Amino acid sequence: MPVCKLRFINFVAYNFHFSMAAKRLFAVFIVLLLSACSKTDRVQEKAAEGTYFSIIEFAQDQWYMYQGQPRSILKKVYFDGKTDSTYTNAFEVDWASVLKVFFETDISDPKYIGQYDFSAFEEATTTSKGFYYEAKNEKLYTRRIHITSDYFTDNVKSIYIEAEKSDRMGTKSLKLFYEPLQSISIHELETSKTGQKKELRVVYEYM
Repeated sequence: MPVCKLRFINFVAYNFHFSMAAKRLFAVFIVLLLSACSKTDRVQEKAAEGTYFSIIEFAQDQWYMYQGQPRSILKKVYFDGKTDSTYTNAFEVDWASVLKVFFETDISDPKYIGQYDFSAFEEATTTSKGFYYEAKNEKLYTRRIHITSDYFTDNVKSIYIEAEKSDRMGTKSLKLFYEPLQSISIHELETSKTGQKKELRVVYEYM
């Protein structure tokens, strides 16, 4: 069973000096990390065959690796044809909601082994490697993950994720994109049983 192992760098930069803002950010990350991992720890200890790419571990590694370097961020919100832009910074962004959306698409739990088709390829023109996961069952929330890494260093260059779930009210589809220290995009589309649509896209651009 293929398992994607990459060297992960550059998730997002934070300043972990003893400011209250830094402490709040750190607390949010720990709570989200523990809640996401608590149900799988015992299973992972038994998974000798390994697991698929972990969004949670990716975030965790970068959180600890890139301390400091506070950055300005341009937040753009697109909602039903309207656009709103605001300037903010790494300490003011609601990272709890951002991380939660990404964490919910994690497929590293060993229960997902065998439930995704995996393929790897090389792109000589862009000196990149590609790793692609596609769900075999449409009932799975995370449908596709495409990871692009540097051909020589294996550093992650981008992550693209598609997820979808349906209930008696309708269907909600999600598209996520992350380019290290460049941009984060969260695109949500809700379609009701009657055909009504509500679309929201939030983009964070690093300055």
